[in-house]
Amino acid sequence: MAQKPALVVADASVVLKWQLDDEDCIPQATALRDDFYARGAVNVIAPYLLVYEVVNGIATAARRRRIASDKAMEALSNLMALGVELREVEPLMVLEASLRYNLAAYDAAYLALAEAEKCDLWTGDRAFYQTVKGELSLVKWIGDYKVHKEL
Repeated sequence: MAQKPALVVADASVVLKWQLDDEDCIPQATALRDDFYARGAVNVIAPYLLVYEVVNGIATAARRRRIASDKAMEALSNLMALGVELREVEPLMVLEASLRYNLAAYDAAYLALAEAEKCDLWTGDRAFYQTVKGELSLVKWIGDYKVHKEL
């Protein structure tokens, strides 16, 4: 019997690394994407907020000329086609996480989802990670994700 894929939350900072190649920790982020999309070893979930954060990240990258404007739509389409499962997050849980850990609501939304699902949250947001790493072992730095040799 095949092992059930692990459930993980990936925040926008990780998902954007799947299209923006001038970021740090690209091999690790790509390994997570491949474990999800190609290997089926993990199921990636995120709050609905992910869509807007990804759109904003791509638009900002295009304005800063990190990605060609004509490639922005393609980058968004590529990310949406991966099929990250978007989930509703209870606003009260977001508020509680935000207040408990002194986080912005959007960071707290990813955290609240990970806590509700009792799964790891992978982030490439260094400030967010530094804020919670001592208190929350479920929040993982994407730079620590295991890179595979071959697909």
